[in-house]
Amino acid sequence: MTTGETIRRIRKSIGMTQAEFGALLHFTQPAVSQLERDGPASYDLRVLRRVARALQVPLALLVAESDQEADMRRRRFFTTGAVGVGAAVAGRDLEDVHAPVASGVRVGAADVERITKSIDRIHELQLMAGGDRLCEIATNEVRYVEQLLDSGSYSDKIGKELTGAGAEMMTAAGWVHYDAGRWKDAKRYYADAAQAATVSGDGIAAAHTWINACLLSYREGSRPKEGVHLAQAAQLAARREGGPKLRALAAIREAEALSVIGDRSAMVGAVNRAHRAYESTRGDDPAYLAHLPEAQLSGLTGLVFMRSGDHGEAATYLRSAIDGTAAYPREQIAWQIRLAQTYVQAGAIAEGCGVLIENFQGVSKVASTRLQTTLTEIAEQLRRHTAVAEVREFFGLRTAR
Repeated sequence: MTTGETIRRIRKSIGMTQAEFGALLHFTQPAVSQLERDGPASYDLRVLRRVARALQVPLALLVAESDQEADMRRRRFFTTGAVGVGAAVAGRDLEDVHAPVASGVRVGAADVERITKSIDRIHELQLMAGGDRLCEIATNEVRYVEQLLDSGSYSDKIGKELTGAGAEMMTAAGWVHYDAGRWKDAKRYYADAAQAATVSGDGIAAAHTWINACLLSYREGSRPKEGVHLAQAAQLAARREGGPKLRALAAIREAEALSVIGDRSAMVGAVNRAHRAYESTRGDDPAYLAHLPEAQLSGLTGLVFMRSGDHGEAATYLRSAIDGTAAYPREQIAWQIRLAQTYVQAGAIAEGCGVLIENFQGVSKVASTRLQTTLTEIAEQLRRHTAVAEVREFFGLRTAR
């Protein structure tokens, strides 16, 4: 089997498009297509090692011949431990990942470090693949940390670090469940994360939990004032040791909650505070936020202005987010959906449909219940405008799919 055939088999095993797989490897979509079509006639171990590192799976699993046993191992690996989070990060065989932790097993700094890497990996994969595909993985990782906390033996210092890492893992699990539309599960994970962060005294973990929890208050709930309070609590928790990206994220979430309430003056103040924080150099951000692109802040700012009814300003920020997220096709699609939404809300029906039509292949397949729900809401609004040619074309594409 050639390298190209191997790459294609792996990509299809984990359900990624060529663009998503390319983003993972820092390849363009045409480069992945070319590699799959006419890659080296025999194995190019340099390419395959790069794939193995990106997916955090054993190289032997990728290059094994397609006999019955090898195929069974690959299917089991990619369906129950998608792209290696847990198994590869923790350095264990898949069969042992979620085995009960023996009472009194010694937990050390290396275990906490592996958990932290797994957290970072879940956040990265959510950007590329969406939360729907990661719920089971994140749930299993939380259970593993809880088993270590309950059954492991560790020093006070390691116990504190492990509890803080547990809080971050629970927050990651809450986020992927939120993206998958499982809001009750997300709320439960955030509550557990807040408790763990408080016990560990980890201000950064607490801030991150409250930032995410506030979304449930003003997006899927009816308590925007609670969202403001949670975002403000996050900023207080992050003030002492949180870095610029964490403080910026907390402030922009406060701005979005304020936009729902309708307090425009306070909303603009929070937006300005978010952008000032982003440009700051004070404090250290956790790894999953250290590379938060400015495009992400632009997109979130666009949501703030969209919710406040300032659709012109929203469109400017959302277009900036689209331009800045080429490396993460799924995130780019998310901002395209939001741009279409703000056009439709502003009454620019043809323009909104134009965005959806131009990007229909990605938009229609995006793996996020949250974003698919938004698409359904946009479609319901468009049903009142079937006299517009672009609306009819959009519905034609949906019907054909």
